[in-house]
Amino acid sequence: MERAMPSTTCQATSSPVFRIFALWGAFMGSTAARAETAEPVAPPAARSTSGAEFAEAVRIFKSGDTARALPFFVRLGETTNSPNVQLYVGYCQLELGHERAAHQAFSQSVKLSRDLGGAKYVATQEAAQLELAKLNLRLASLTISFVELPAEFVVRLDGEIVEPALLGSPLVVAPGLHQVEAEAKGAQPIARDVPLEAGAFKAIALQFEKIIVQDVAQSRTVQPALAPRTDSGSRLTKMGWVAVGLGVAGLGTFVVAGLQARSTYSKLQTECPSGCSDAAHRSDASKGSTYQTVANVGLGLGIAGTLTGATLVYLGVTRGKTATPSVEVSPELVKISYTGSF
Repeated sequence: MERAMPSTTCQATSSPVFRIFALWGAFMGSTAARAETAEPVAPPAARSTSGAEFAEAVRIFKSGDTARALPFFVRLGETTNSPNVQLYVGYCQLELGHERAAHQAFSQSVKLSRDLGGAKYVATQEAAQLELAKLNLRLASLTISFVELPAEFVVRLDGEIVEPALLGSPLVVAPGLHQVEAEAKGAQPIARDVPLEAGAFKAIALQFEKIIVQDVAQSRTVQPALAPRTDSGSRLTKMGWVAVGLGVAGLGTFVVAGLQARSTYSKLQTECPSGCSDAAHRSDASKGSTYQTVANVGLGLGIAGTLTGATLVYLGVTRGKTATPSVEVSPELVKISYTGSF
């Protein structure tokens, strides 16, 4: 789907390290610079009624009536596995200002494109990835995990229950202050306030403290007590490997986006060394700039996660058994708290 491009002359730029990467999957700008993609074809399963509905929904969307087009695409998305349908759901949600819903739709479009494979959905996948890259700069990501996973528990993020399957995976949220609450049978409830800035990636690890209730025959008072810590070193090591995993993912993102930025820059230098003013090359320049920005975030997350993970693994192997660790990782901040006896 073609989008209006800014009427300015664009020239490729490159920093010493491609100005270092940003994504969330190779993948982050402003709504005005929407990707120029190939016109999506009708979904494979929609050759008759579904195909006609898809074409009508696209016509309504292009006419500017986004609010009326969205229900068409949502309905088609419930009955087909079309990456193109999910791409348009994302475009509609984005136009209506629902950035988190748009992020979810674009992510689904990328997943379906990969699952179906083939050259048919390459343009669709690239368009969805570019929109995700832009949204990742405006939104934030929070990963919630447990040092020791309890048998029965409930986790809420801003009052909404988080499905257990989503724990340990990045949750896309709006920038601002977010509240994480967790409850488990026989344990003290947990409440954490987590501030997040636009484009931030942050991970937190929670740990429940058990409540020990004395026998009524011995005492009528109920006293909370910390559960015996059997192996703090093991917990530190686990947290360290989690942080290392985040770091490796960030470095991988940096490499992918950096290569794409370098490729785009080389192409522009070859085709128009004195600057590009046509729409096609302005689009390439915009993509290259986005990939460079994505690389910055990926490298920051990679370095922070790797250093933090190595530190925690070292402490887990060498330190005593009564330490209490706490770690927060983001591209802007690496904070490690460690208290106990040695």
